[in-house]
Amino acid sequence: MLHRLTHRQLEAFRAVIETGKVTAAAGALNTTQPSVSRMISDLETVTGFGLFERRGRQLVPTSEALALYEEVERSFVGLAEISRVIEDIRDFRRGSLLIAGMPALALKFLPDVIATFVRAQPGITVSLRARSSQAVLRHLSSQQFDLGFAALDTDHPAVRRRPICTAPMQAVLPLGHPLGRKDRLEPADFHEQPFVALGAEIATRSETDTFLAVGNARPRIVAEAQLSASICELVANGAGLSIVEPVTAANFAAAGRVIARPLRPEHPFRYDLLLPALREPSRASVHFLELVETRFATLLGH
Repeated sequence: MLHRLTHRQLEAFRAVIETGKVTAAAGALNTTQPSVSRMISDLETVTGFGLFERRGRQLVPTSEALALYEEVERSFVGLAEISRVIEDIRDFRRGSLLIAGMPALALKFLPDVIATFVRAQPGITVSLRARSSQAVLRHLSSQQFDLGFAALDTDHPAVRRRPICTAPMQAVLPLGHPLGRKDRLEPADFHEQPFVALGAEIATRSETDTFLAVGNARPRIVAEAQLSASICELVANGAGLSIVEPVTAANFAAAGRVIARPLRPEHPFRYDLLLPALREPSRASVHFLELVETRFATLLGH
């Protein structure tokens, strides 16, 4: 019967096969010679056949022992590979991150963070999907994505949502525009100015319209676009003024493409972190989020 077979017996057997001596095997296993001899004897009892023949000071394995060793060695090689995988995961040498992000963050902000992350953790593969905020929510609800970044007013029972950064929306102006001399722009500053608007289907459009309505400002809409980056490109090329979320405004301003100015009254914009509700964040996810928060602080001064 094999129910008394133990892993320690197989370790002793393997060590004696590889060293040819009980003394050497005891040293390799950090135990005593009598202990190794006892484990070999117990293993012979369990198997029902002899394992070694003594020839002088050497122990020579029987043919049955050699057949058993082949199988034992395969098992130990498998355990060694599992140990290596465990070390790789622990030391960030193996793994993956699947991230979904709204375009305002996925076009530049998140790629900048990912570049920093993969330099520090080259064994982790990162996949980024640029999607609308509602699509990001759907992706995270599948539990297959690790992290999501969006701007939402709705929740999903399979997703945990929390603010990760809130900052004021920004006016963006072409370089050299006279209004760039002002510290803050008010609704009246946009009156009859050429204006690049968000598409009517974008939620932030209503907030922009509300801001302008405070001062009865009626800018002259010359173009519409769905993405903040597209709007900033139009502004940079002189099409008009606009109001966009703070991350894209800060990126274009830092690149010297546009002038960015806060609004009066201030209109905050909130970026949300989305996590799958049915599992905890991985260690790689936690590290990535630390870099995200650092990047927000550097870019927006938060």
